[in-house]
Amino acid sequence: MDALLAREKDEFLSCIETVKELESSEFESYSIVKHTETGEHYLRYFLSHINLSEGGRRDNYDHFLPIDSDDVLGLMFGEQPYRFPENWRSPYLRSGNDNRLIPFDPSENYDLDEEAAAELAMVEQLELYKQQWMNAETMSAEEKEKLTKQYFAELDKILKKAEE
Repeated sequence: MDALLAREKDEFLSCIETVKELESSEFESYSIVKHTETGEHYLRYFLSHINLSEGGRRDNYDHFLPIDSDDVLGLMFGEQPYRFPENWRSPYLRSGNDNRLIPFDPSENYDLDEEAAAELAMVEQLELYKQQWMNAETMSAEEKEKLTKQYFAELDKILKKAEE
């Protein structure tokens, strides 16, 4: 399969034919498509988003995940999962609000469980600190300083644990 290259969306869509519709709703659809000129198959995820901040404007987004022959068969017979983003872990083409499809590699965003846990722990520490600070009216300046130092020491522990 050729490397993914940026391309014009309309030109790419003009060469696409649907092989099989896998799932469809008012706002999203999944299908297996084939590029008629190259013979390459893609799993297409189409999303229509209503942008309320722009007066209800509808924004449409396309995602094209290159798939090989075995994947085509697995998807057609329902033996392979295809939901976005869980099953889109290899590079694919995606659109934006312009007329381009650009390559995107999601692999850099996986395996971040430790960072996510650290983030939650830090938020928890911040909430605890805020609660303690709300009751700091009766604390001396030294006690407030001690509380703040404890807070930052806890953050340091969380960050060191996430780096290990």
